[in-house]
Amino acid sequence: MKTKTQSTWGIFSCLFIVILAVTSSCKKNAKLPPEESNEKTHAVTFKIKDFETIVSPLKAHSPRSKSALATGSVTENQLLYHWNFDNGNADPTIALEDAVAIDYNNGKTDYSYVAGWPTSGKGISFKGAREILIKIPASGIATLANLTFDANSSGTGPRALVLSYSTNQGVTFTNLADTIHYPSDLAISGKLAVEQSLHSVTLTAAKECWLKLTLFAGNRNGGSNYNESTGTFKMDNVKIMGTTDQSVLPDKLYYHIFDANTKLLVKTGTLNAKEKFNVALSKGTYYLSLLSKNSGTPLMIPASVTDLRSLSVSNTFSEQSAVVFAVRDTFDVTESLERVLTMGRIYSEVKFECTDTEGLDLVDSIQIKQQHNAFLYYPFATVVDEKSDNTTLSVIPNFANNSKTFVFNQFMGDVPENKMVKYELRIFRKGELARTFALSSEIRNNVQLLFKGKLLDGISENPGFQVIKNEKWRDNVVVEY
Repeated sequence: MKTKTQSTWGIFSCLFIVILAVTSSCKKNAKLPPEESNEKTHAVTFKIKDFETIVSPLKAHSPRSKSALATGSVTENQLLYHWNFDNGNADPTIALEDAVAIDYNNGKTDYSYVAGWPTSGKGISFKGAREILIKIPASGIATLANLTFDANSSGTGPRALVLSYSTNQGVTFTNLADTIHYPSDLAISGKLAVEQSLHSVTLTAAKECWLKLTLFAGNRNGGSNYNESTGTFKMDNVKIMGTTDQSVLPDKLYYHIFDANTKLLVKTGTLNAKEKFNVALSKGTYYLSLLSKNSGTPLMIPASVTDLRSLSVSNTFSEQSAVVFAVRDTFDVTESLERVLTMGRIYSEVKFECTDTEGLDLVDSIQIKQQHNAFLYYPFATVVDEKSDNTTLSVIPNFANNSKTFVFNQFMGDVPENKMVKYELRIFRKGELARTFALSSEIRNNVQLLFKGKLLDGISENPGFQVIKNEKWRDNVVVEY
């Protein structure tokens, strides 16, 4: 009996030690996030000061421009989507929304890229194509105006096409016009300039608009026979014009909240821009990074942000009119509270004012590359990055007698001192390269930089541009040059 009693007591002792060990281990666990623990949370409301100014700052020139009012006004006819394919991909250089696609023959996307118009750039080439679809989101578009592109084919490729559209994702298609035939004297090196009105397309209740090119053999005029499998079709300089419903264009807010003690990320999210939003947080001290961007194309943020130093932000140079604002905040949570935040520009505006007296009407495109390192914004760290952005910004200037300017926005981050910006410009007239030159200056974020001079003259190394900077940029400032 004594032996049995001692054995039983030994078992209970072991169990007691195990329970103590488990309890001690639980006490050492890191604090669970508020939504996974029983700790009381408080609503922290963030309110953006002068919100309407933030989401629509000085954007009359922007293809993504929005009204300063939230009543849903419609802009004048503008460039909604543009593809020049010069970067060797099917991404648009200008896009009202993302989620656009080009495919052919029931979903194939294995196209290639060849010399386009101009020949110094690229065009997209389809092998054995029978149908090509350009799919664009209908959201944000009030009306469509027209579709234009340049096209041609190989010797065994198609020589006729029909344009049609669908607003029910391909269930039915409606022809836009009669069959378009290639001119009999069109050489393989030449181009067929296609312009098609889209005014008959109604987008009411539509989620997408599909524009279809159906290709046919056409009149061969004694040339090579049509080969549906190996013949190629090439197009370039695709533009879709229309008007936008500004009330639904997607400004985005990006927020990251870090614990001030551990420096670890506790909350993050992306939401459509609005004047107020709130999050639930337990007691403590926190750091906030908040960003605002005026387009459906997202900011470039690392996929895995874990702590303060791992948060970085950038934006592709090829996006001409991106407007990005930011603010950092430190706050204590002891009860429910509201924080009023003032956001500031982390980009600058670069404007060109051309003083040429003639010849600008023949300029059909301007290709710009930045020759400085790409800018990155670190809200809570000081990091020196030597990263490049080799994308090309393609500007369609639409010069007129009373308009001799073009503008783009340079993402910069929040820099404490002037940084070098340098651009190479390639000017194309009637599809041919007319001039290449470089310009540079030193600026910070939140600056208007103006280059003023002749776009077409001055073949010498000195481009002869005057540089003017407005370093006190406010929304109500008008600077006359």
